[in-house]
Amino acid sequence: MSDIGTGEASKRWGYSQETVRKWCAMGLIKGATQDKKGSAWHIPQNAECPKKIKANSNML
Repeated sequence: MSDIGTGEASKRWGYSQETVRKWCAMGLIKGATQDKKGSAWHIPQNAECPKKIKANSNML
């Protein structure tokens, strides 16, 4: 299974990249991992947004 980053997730869900990073750090995105603290987040392609997806987001 391939992963997406916080930038791609933010585009899909309509939230800022920083918000997605915070959700990852808080454990709200199931399966999100980091190689080491401070590195990029790896989010499963099929991960669900922990909040309601904003209507104006660009769904893929």
